[in-house]
Parts: sequence; C-alpha cells; structure tokens
Amino acid sequence: MLKTITLILIMSSLRIGAKSFEKDLFYVNDTTFLDYINSCEFQNPELSSTARLKAGYQLDSCLNYGLKAGWVENIFLQKGNLPNGLLYTISEDGKIQTFTWAVPMERGEYKFFGQVLLRMRSKTRVQKLFDAGTFDDYDALNQKKWPGGLIYHIEAKHYRKNMYYLALTYRPHGVNPQMKIIEPLVLGHKNIYFGAPVFSVLNFNDKHFAKPPSRLILSFSPNISASIRNGNRNGEILIDRLAPMKSGTLANYLDYGPTLSTDILFFKKGKWLIKSSDK
Repeated sequence: MLKTITLILIMSSLRIGAKSFEKDLFYVNDTTFLDYINSCEFQNPELSSTARLKAGYQLDSCLNYGLKAGWVENIFLQKGNLPNGLLYTISEDGKIQTFTWAVPMERGEYKFFGQVLLRMRSKTRVQKLFDAGTFDDYDALNQKKWPGGLIYHIEAKHYRKNMYYLALTYRPHGVNPQMKIIEPLVLGHKNIYFGAPVFSVLNFNDKHFAKPPSRLILSFSPNISASIRNGNRNGEILIDRLAPMKSGTLANYLDYGPTLSTDILFFKKGKWLIKSSDK
C-alpha cells in the first residue's frame, strides 16, 4: 500500500510543470523509483510528440531527484536496470557520470536531456543540462546552454596536474545533417563548461579554422552513419573521414558520408592534434 501511495504522490508532483519532487517524499523506495522511471515512455512511437516530450521532462525531474537522493547508483549502476533509451557513461577516472536521452519530435528533430553526477574529492554534485538548440565550433557553453546530444564516451587525460576531459556526443536528426561532436569538458566549482580551445587543428570536416575551435563537429547525411570512437592505443580517438557522396559540393553536409580513410585525434602536452591513419 505504501508503495502505491508513494508512486501516486510522485506522479502528481511531476505532472505540475515537471517540478522537483516534494521534500516529504523522502521515504520512496528503490522499487517504486525504478517503476516510475520505466513508465516514462519518451520514445514510444504510438504517443504524440507532445506526450513524449512530457514524459522526457518527467524523467528529467525524477532522475535529478533520484541522483541527489543516491538511488540511481544503487539501482542502475550496481544492478544494471537502465531504462531503454537512457544512455549512461562514466569517465575513465570515475569523476564524471552522465545520463543522456533524446525525445523524438516532429520533422526529424529531437529534444535532448541530460544529467551529470560529479565526484570531486569528497563532494558529490548533480547538475541538470539544458539543451542550447543551436551552437557552432567556437561557442563557450555551460550546463545552462549545453550542446545537447547523447554522450557515449568520456576520455580523461592528465597533464601537469590538470585533467583534460573529452566527451564524444551523438546528435541525431532525421532530416537535417546529423552530428558527432568531440566536446571538451571543464569542471568548475559551480558550473560545467562545454568547449575549450584545446585543439591544435586547422581543418576538420572541410572547415578551416582561423583560430583554435572549442569543439570539433563532424556533420553528415541523415541517411547514413559515421563514426567517432575511442581507439585501443594511448587513448586515441578514431574519426571517419567524410566527403560528398553524390553532389561533389564541399560543406553540403546533407550529402556527406564516410570514405575509406580514418583520422586519428591524439593528446600531446595539453593539446589535441590530428593525424591521418594513411601516414
């Protein structure tokens, strides 16, 4: 009976503008929390985009509360109960844990959500991410204006007492060019910063940079797949080299797809550099 009453209270709280849970719900148990998380059908194709979006916001509020309460690690990370469509990633040093998901909308678009659990020394911090919608190679962003997408890998490198984090993110689209993004993460005392001029790169994906970019964006056709993945040697990042498939027009990313070549992003003395695998 307590479980049923608690679940009703949770759902009522989340229906009101997807606000945070009420403080008096501290007695909710792990099973009830997992039941509610799995009831958020943000990917259900039989629902309207409005209903899916509402479910996405409900999951956002619920997960934020669960992370702060410490339930998520007990339920998901120890028992492997991740809901379908919720992508969990942890950095190599264990300090950054991300939870990201995408809600399918109209005309091939997606609404992106994210939560970050940070472990810095003896403190734990939870931060909600808010999708920026649009951004470019140079924008300096933070959790309030996040280059949204599905974070599927976080690389961690140490140099001169500093840690350099690099997130690999997938930003799908059904009509416009898709993106794979190589995104530096900088951990501040109160904020998470996205993007930093740590790339010693002059050209990428047929774009020329007059100054060091804050992120690398691989744009490509919505009809194909392209890969950015961590390699097996010294933390290298392997990147599919792309080119126009039919039109021959540079920077027409609706027509871009993989060639048979791969570029390699590698870390050296606090900077990320690119070399060709052909050499």
